[in-house]
Amino acid sequence: MPRYYFDFRDDAGLTIDDTGEDLPDLDTARDAALRALAEAIRGKSEIHAEMGQMFVEVRTQAGSAMTVSASVEVIMKS
Repeated sequence: MPRYYFDFRDDAGLTIDDTGEDLPDLDTARDAALRALAEAIRGKSEIHAEMGQMFVEVRTQAGSAMTVSASVEVIMKS
């Protein structure tokens, strides 16, 4: 089973995943990356942080496998 690493990048910088996770295939890794983005959006929302663009860069020992991104913009209207 391949080991996938999920590096997170946003306006604050890059967080490298040194642990990774054994997953059966790339589709499962894609789902895990989407969940990680959803958790990041939820976490930023709870502390009222700026959203902007966020990326989860999925890699294996062989190199980059995919990038999953989200861009969230909140426009307040009075």
